[in-house]
Amino acid sequence: MFIRLRPVRAFLPPRPTKFVSQKTGAVDSKEFATAVGDKIPNGDMSGWSKRIWIDGSNNEFPITYPNPEGMKVWDSGNNAFLEQNNGEETLFTPLCRQDETEPGTARLQARMVLGFVFAPGNMFTGDFDYSGFSGTVNFGKPYAWTARPRALKVRYKAQIGKIDKVGSYDPDGASYQDKQDCARIFVAVVNWKAQHGVTSGMTAPTGMWDPATAKSLDEGAILGYGDLVITQTATGWIEATLPFNWYAKDAANPASAPFSLVISCATSMRGDYLTGCSTNTMQVDDFEWAY
Repeated sequence: MFIRLRPVRAFLPPRPTKFVSQKTGAVDSKEFATAVGDKIPNGDMSGWSKRIWIDGSNNEFPITYPNPEGMKVWDSGNNAFLEQNNGEETLFTPLCRQDETEPGTARLQARMVLGFVFAPGNMFTGDFDYSGFSGTVNFGKPYAWTARPRALKVRYKAQIGKIDKVGSYDPDGASYQDKQDCARIFVAVVNWKAQHGVTSGMTAPTGMWDPATAKSLDEGAILGYGDLVITQTATGWIEATLPFNWYAKDAANPASAPFSLVISCATSMRGDYLTGCSTNTMQVDDFEWAY
């Protein structure tokens, strides 16, 4: 019996092909092997380097950077402030760094800065700009998609406690005090003409967004997203799969979009409002697509 294989449409996963025996009526299901697929740059978190940050007085500071030398995909908020050392001892441990006991993994750590400002541990695909006492997370990076994934896979550990700090600009902050905090990892395939900025710090935060509730922003469409909310401590490695929810079920390959990939990890879901647990930590490793 000859089986005719039809080409798979770009950006859509292959479907299982069933074989039916005319004699017995038995059904056998087999899924053909797919190509290796797209890779997430530094998805194994093995590459780390330093980048030079220049403050408002043109002073240069080496900042921990979750990329190998020459790559600009991942970034983290507030490392620029916490590592102002000018070659001397650092003021604080960075919020995002390579784990000391498990090299090749990213460790995100919340902390109280200067004793009174809550800063969540975070890492994302994009770029961070720090100015004064506020910072802007610019979400989104170009990504040359050649296949449409069904999910994002990632490994994580987490230490999750109760919310002990409520941001002064959090409109619902009082209702979160002493409640269980939650960490979050999400991924979004977007078709944006520009990066989307979220600014927070010592001023009222702006630009907050959630791919689980918005199909588009001013920068363009959100084609689909995957979401993981971590509600409890996990001391051992958890292998998580974030299935994609596609707003645009037949979307064309967004590779031509200036910005088409967002991955975000944060130790506190309301970190943009400076609300969360100051002792939360999260380790992440092995980001990859499932097809």
